[in-house]
Amino acid sequence: MSDYKFTKGNLTEAQLEEAIIELFQGEEYDYTDGNTLQRDYEEILLKDDLRDFIATRYANENLSETEMTKIMNRLEHINAAPLYIGNRAAFWLINEGFDLQRDDAHAVALHVDFIDFDEPENNHFRVVNQYSVQGSVCAAPTS
Repeated sequence: MSDYKFTKGNLTEAQLEEAIIELFQGEEYDYTDGNTLQRDYEEILLKDDLRDFIATRYANENLSETEMTKIMNRLEHINAAPLYIGNRAAFWLINEGFDLQRDDAHAVALHVDFIDFDEPENNHFRVVNQYSVQGSVCAAPTS
């Protein structure tokens, strides 16, 4: 890691960002400059990372493409407004997971987790900076 020497009042946003990225890289996070990602600017998720994680974590479950889409849609289609409720729903889903009803009606539901808490090395850690998102968020109705 670089030897940063910050003087009060002389810290730039770019310096802080670089220092934080280096800290995460020191913890073995992959680094990606958000400006280099090829994606729609309305997309919030890193879908390739998510798909790879789900495919690897549930490799023995023979997930169909429809089931994979259902799993990814659970995160992708959380209502953004009102913001507090959307954030709470995302937090709960990411931390607790959900039960996926399988395409095969005779199969037992599969509990899907988005984080492997038991074996953290199975997760993919990535730090991304300059990740721009565009879109509109509908405001909650007022009385």
